[in-house]
This record gives sequence, C-alpha cells and structure tokens, in this order.
Amino acid sequence: MAVESLPSAPAIDAGVPPPQRDLLIGGIFGALTVLMFALWIIATRFAARTTLAPFDVAFVRYLTASLVLAPFALRNGLDLRRAGLGRSAMMACGAGLPFLLASSIGMRFAPASAAGAVMVGSMPVFVAMLSAAMDGERFGWVRIIGFLAVVVGIALYISRSLLDIQPGAWVGYALFLAAGALWAGYTMAFRRAGIGPWHAAAIINFGSLLALTPLYFLFVGSHLAQAAWSDILLQAFVQAGISAIAGLYFYGRSIRKLGASRAAVITSFTPVAVGLLGIPLLDEFPDGVGWIGIALVSAGVAFASSGPSRPK
Repeated sequence: MAVESLPSAPAIDAGVPPPQRDLLIGGIFGALTVLMFALWIIATRFAARTTLAPFDVAFVRYLTASLVLAPFALRNGLDLRRAGLGRSAMMACGAGLPFLLASSIGMRFAPASAAGAVMVGSMPVFVAMLSAAMDGERFGWVRIIGFLAVVVGIALYISRSLLDIQPGAWVGYALFLAAGALWAGYTMAFRRAGIGPWHAAAIINFGSLLALTPLYFLFVGSHLAQAAWSDILLQAFVQAGISAIAGLYFYGRSIRKLGASRAAVITSFTPVAVGLLGIPLLDEFPDGVGWIGIALVSAGVAFASSGPSRPK
C-alpha cells in the first residue's frame, strides 16, 4: 500500500465548509471512529478486571499493531522528516504510549462510562482551544454554546461521581482529562503533518513500541505469563486491530474530510455508545445524573458541529 500524499487542509478548519460529498464520507468515517472508540474503552475497562496491568496491555497493543503494520513500514518506511520530527513526536505522544497509559490507568479507578464522558467528551473542547490558538479559528455562538454544554456535562458527571465513596476516583478523572488533551494534540499534529492515516499509524505504533520495550522489560516487569490466553488475545484484537489500526485510520480519514474540529466533535457521541455497551458487556449502569451528563455532552456535540466557524 503506497503512502497517501494528502496535504493538510487549513481551509476546512478556517471557516470554509467542506463539500457535501466530503461531509457524508467524513461522517461515515466519524461514525466508525465512534464505534472503534467505544469498543476500545470497553475492552480496556475489562482488562482492569483481569491480571493484565496497563503496561501489559500497552505492550500487547503495540507489538501486535507493529507486526501488522510491518509490511507497510518495510515498503514505505516511516519517513519522519516528511511529517516533521516535532509533529511525529506529538502524534506518538498524543495517540501513542502516554495516551494509552493515561486512559488505561484511569480506567482502573473509574468506570467505562466516565471514560466515555470525561475523556472523549473533553477531546473536542481541547481541539477547539488548540484550533483557536494555532490556526486562528473563531467559532460562532451556536458552536460556543455547544462547547459550553460539553463542559457542563463533563463537570456534572465528575461532580456527581466524586460524591460517591469510590477511592481514587479523582485520579481516574484527572487522567481522563490528560488523555483528552493528549489526543487533541495528536489531532492537530496529524492535520498539519500532511501524511496519510496509515503513515501516521505506523509512526505512532512503532514509536510507542520502541519507547515501551526497554521500560517494560527492564523496570516494570511482565505479567503476561500469569494472564489467561483468552484475555491476551482479546486485548490484542481490540487494542491493535480495532483501536491502534482501524480506529486511527478512520479518525485520520474523518479529519481529512471534515477538518480537525468537526472530526473531533463527532467522536463525542462515544459516551452514549460506551454507556449503552457497558450495560450488557460490563454490567455497569450509569445512574440518572450520569445519563444527564452524557446527554449534555452529546447535545453539546450536536450544537458544536452544526454551527459555522469564522475566519480569523
């Protein structure tokens, strides 16, 4: 598969709406991204109930994804200079090892629905802030109201959950916010790098595996020998196939079609998907206030994605 030569498209995020065909295709990729995100959150939360530690999950994820992407890397190379060393590092941090550790450790303290509402819900807000600071993007009142609704929904969810007797819950929420900020950094770096989704996925996964391997074996230690093979295979499939490869590809395509901020707000429908899937798959039931927070986040997304941006 050849490296896609896709230039960045600042006009999309600078106030010029994309064509209708791109809106449709980008929306489809965005919906697939939501599904990939939801399945990944459910699987990562499930891993917290097994003998697998966060570093075990990370190693399985990046080793499997790197093996799958090896033919692409051997044929095309990583070509870090094309994306830029700084942007490559920002992508590897924003969607790679730091992001995965922050989110997976956070899910050991808080339920999956919290990850959906707090982590994924905060992503479009952070992207909007970076778009305004880096690209001069200005938002109309409709989108501003949408972003405020997302913030209120997240705050409501966190405040209600912190009232429960749940030791260390604040650690999970803090890590979810950090993960959301990291992902926003990846979104902006990918948009500016001018490379294709497969190229970005190779940089992220190989870079993360390179950084993780010595840390994992020399200082952390592996628990894979004590884990059930079914748990390892499940994490390999979801973490690598669904999240690290398919999820990054779909999200990258949605950015190219919709622009960074519009692609990011679509992913905030993930809290609803996580909340619904968590009931049969994890036996986790968000309470009434939790559902109100999730609804506010999703309603905010609808407003934030419907209003136009204004050029600087």
